[in-house]
This record gives sequence, structure tokens and C-alpha cells, in this order.
Amino acid sequence: MASSPVRIGDLELNQDLDLQRKTWTVQRIGWGGMVLIVVAALAGVFGSGPLTRTEVTDHPNTFRLLYDRFGRYEGELVLQLVLTPETTTSNRVTVEIDRTYWTGHAVEHITPEPLISSIGIDGFLYTFETNAPSTPAVIVFRLRTKSIGAMDGRIRVNNAGSLQFHQFMFP
Repeated sequence: MASSPVRIGDLELNQDLDLQRKTWTVQRIGWGGMVLIVVAALAGVFGSGPLTRTEVTDHPNTFRLLYDRFGRYEGELVLQLVLTPETTTSNRVTVEIDRTYWTGHAVEHITPEPLISSIGIDGFLYTFETNAPSTPAVIVFRLRTKSIGAMDGRIRVNNAGSLQFHQFMFP
């Protein structure tokens, strides 16, 4: 509530110190929010930075997935699957990717090209030929995001180990 006018020299001023303190509090909260946004941007939440890239490994440590935690709608995403020599003991490796995750993306390119592509019960199956059995291999999936929000995916290799990963897509 406004107090009675205060006379300062020739000026008569209305003061409401309670309202002024509330305004200052709201301003400081806003400044804090802006600082958090800048810190998050520098850390990589909205682009490249230390929080952007991450990796997960399956339980028996036979393969690992390197991926971006954050992406943008219609932006390019790269999933890099690194296979250990234990995974590539035969001439072929089969990778199964969760149907729910995969339908939220458009596949731009897969390197190397899969020998066989098929649809399984739980997801999409890609069979790759290995040049030399029992050597490490890398498979790169280049995707274009078709949805916004939190996304969970699961990858399985040779019907053995599997891993789950989480991403968030910004508009």
C-alpha cells in the first residue's frame, strides 16, 4: 500500500518500499535464471560442450555407444557403436535398435552399409559383415530427429548384450 507523499526539497514523492523490495526480489530471481541458462549453454546443453557427448557400455563390456545427450528437432544426430573383438568373433554382427526410438528418427546414412536390413519383433535389425573376425569395429548411424522431448533407446548386439540410452530433443 502506498504511503503518504514524502517531501524532498521541492518534490513530493510517493513511496511504496514493500513493492520496491518485491520488485528487487523478482529481478534477482530473473538474473539467477539468466545466469543458469548461460551456464547450461556453456556446458553444452544447447550445443557443443562437455555435457553434450556421452557414452554407455553394455554389461559384459562387449560394445559401447557414443552419442549426444541433447539434439534439435530436424537436426543431425550421430550414434557411434564401437564393437570389441569379443563381439566380432564371426564374420557377421547383428545390431537391433529399439522400434520406438528408431521411428522417432529418419536414417540418413549407416557406415558401413549393412549387408541385411530387416524388421524384428522389438525393433530394426541390421547385419554387418566384418572384414577380419576378432578385431574391433565401428558402426556409425547418422540420423535426422523427427520428434521433440525425452527419448529412450535400446541397442542390442548379436542377441546378447544390450544397453539403454537417453536423449532430449529441443525444438
